Amino acid sequence: MLSKAPYTIIKASGNQEDYSEEKVVSSLARSGMSVDVASQTLSYLNQHIRPGISTHEIFGHVSEYLKENSPQDYFNYSMKRAIMKLGPSGHPFEQFVSEVLEKIGYETQVSVTLGGECVTHEIDVIAVKDNETSFIECKYHNSPGTKSDVQVALYTYARFIDIEKAMKSLFSSQKTYTPWLMTNTKLTFDAINYAKCMNIRVTGWSYPKKDSLQDMVTRSGLHPVTVIDFLPNEKIQALLNRDIVSCARLLLAIENQSVNDILTTSEINQIHEKSQLICSKNG
Repeated sequence: MLSKAPYTIIKASGNQEDYSEEKVVSSLARSGMSVDVASQTLSYLNQHIRPGISTHEIFGHVSEYLKENSPQDYFNYSMKRAIMKLGPSGHPFEQFVSEVLEKIGYETQVSVTLGGECVTHEIDVIAVKDNETSFIECKYHNSPGTKSDVQVALYTYARFIDIEKAMKSLFSSQKTYTPWLMTNTKLTFDAINYAKCMNIRVTGWSYPKKDSLQDMVTRSGLHPVTVIDFLPNEKIQALLNRDIVSCARLLLAIENQSVNDILTTSEINQIHEKSQLICSKNG
């Protein structure tokens, strides 16, 4: 039986809420860890809980425990924060989304310029599966607590209408075209409602249930290169600038000796040692 702790925590948005063991367990379970590890992690966290603790501090305590006791779970649990470090521009996130979708069965293109009926548009990602072509707007945020609002959904749909008209006039009317909004954070209530009303596919970090971005990333087995926390930030940025956004892509680059000017021999050896943890399905 989970106990109730009379503590208030501070969320990334600045709002306050009661500390909930149920929410902690749910968060740990979504990252794929076993019941035993989740239980042990919760016990460790409860030793550090205090009134007014921030969600950032809670993340730090959980990460500290997992890093020492269950490294694989640490990399999975820190995935959301790692994706937020893919910036500062949105392009690495678009590239990562493309790689994730390819791993789960889509054919993709990144940063494609298409002429609509009225104006020209740059599409973040085009994803094709079976007879359906999706035009994806990737909304990247690098600050915890930020949400994608209804304005983003409106913008996504307006662009789609213009592009769809042009596509249907040029190609077979048998093809299906879909607007898709994908973000690495949460969506507002209005954004979700508008998307449902206009048949826009929306994917947030934890939405929809069982088919969220977190679920897709987990199914793909990919980890963003930013999960490698022993590399200095300037080297991570140098890798991102070369479109090396996933650990799997980094291993391939190392094999091809195309990052020897960025990484030292010692760093490359460290990455190989950790590769079964950070690229267990893609090594």
